[in-house]
Amino acid sequence: MFFTGGDQWKVLRQNLSPMFSSKKLKNMFYLIEVCSKTITEYMRSEIQHSNVIEVRSLLAKYTMDCIGNCVFGVNTGTLGKNTDNNPFTIMGNKIFDISTYRGFKMVARAMWPSIFYSLQLKMFSEDINKFFHNLLTDVFKTRKYKESGRHDFVDLLLCWKQKDFIVGDSVSNNIKGEKSQVQIKVDDECLISQCVLLFAAGYETTATTTSFILYELAKHKDAQIRVVKEIDEYYERHEGKIEFESINEMPYLQACICETLRLYPVLGVITREVFEDYTLPTGLLLEKGTRIHIPIYHNQMNTKYFPNPEEFRPERFLGEEKKNIKPYTYLPFGEGPRMCIGMRFAKMPMVTALLAIFKDYRIETTERTPKSFDFEPRAISTQPLGGIYLKFLSRN
Repeated sequence: MFFTGGDQWKVLRQNLSPMFSSKKLKNMFYLIEVCSKTITEYMRSEIQHSNVIEVRSLLAKYTMDCIGNCVFGVNTGTLGKNTDNNPFTIMGNKIFDISTYRGFKMVARAMWPSIFYSLQLKMFSEDINKFFHNLLTDVFKTRKYKESGRHDFVDLLLCWKQKDFIVGDSVSNNIKGEKSQVQIKVDDECLISQCVLLFAAGYETTATTTSFILYELAKHKDAQIRVVKEIDEYYERHEGKIEFESINEMPYLQACICETLRLYPVLGVITREVFEDYTLPTGLLLEKGTRIHIPIYHNQMNTKYFPNPEEFRPERFLGEEKKNIKPYTYLPFGEGPRMCIGMRFAKMPMVTALLAIFKDYRIETTERTPKSFDFEPRAISTQPLGGIYLKFLSRN
């Protein structure tokens, strides 16, 4: 869905959206909670050797475990020992491969999509497609193409299989006042492509954002103390359990997530294509097919919209001050019809990881912790150059 447009995007969006309802996510949350126990045990083992941990690799393994359970319905084993040869880790690294050629393809697709596809270029290599095709075909067959009761995304997608087609509205309906319907054939390739999308969109981005949150809290002790206090109060209310309600029950933690996404948006630039000729209030005509590049990072670091933009200040997203944020200046998940469909799902592993970590540890910077970041210009998403090393100190 991320790489499609027009009627195909509209039909997929309409049929995928119900999978991200509060009820569906709550039914799925137990899978994330299991992964939180796994990362807790993994960290206890790692800290016996050294309390300085490179958090990007740690959270990449954790997020992979969450995505594997929720999307593919399998235990990836990425939080086990000797995971360098783990096939999920290998595929994740290939999807987010950093190379000059990948950087060229990314820019070419954004700037000249017609040339990109006419040259039969692809963002992902064939071995990635083959791996996920074999994996998911086996999962579908094991479940006999029916719901298994796990309440994961594979279950939800297999509901489509009960019909030969999924149906949705045409994008032209809003403009022409019509009620045209468009259908897409449901086959294995259709189902597999949605699973790969969820994996690619949720893996690296969630892990890196959570790493940035820990980095900023390690640098800002007052904010960390306030987060830990809020987490302790949450555990008292919920008898020490991590539950679905945690996503929205801790306003200061949510403000820290929002502020981190302002400083480090997942995508520094997002691209949109004009569907029909449109004249702006200034009189400028945007012709159909024009590609517009929106500078998310620039806007979110602009002193015109955010005073002292380089300062980590979660209070921007609390109470009355939150009302001062001008519409469309803060777009970490995009906005409008193409706003990130998995926004609430992405917060589940983020919040759960933070709950699990701060229950047992406080964190500090080390001599290896960078004071600021340079970003990898060839990466699909915002990624720092180098690792993020933090010291974990037991609270008990």
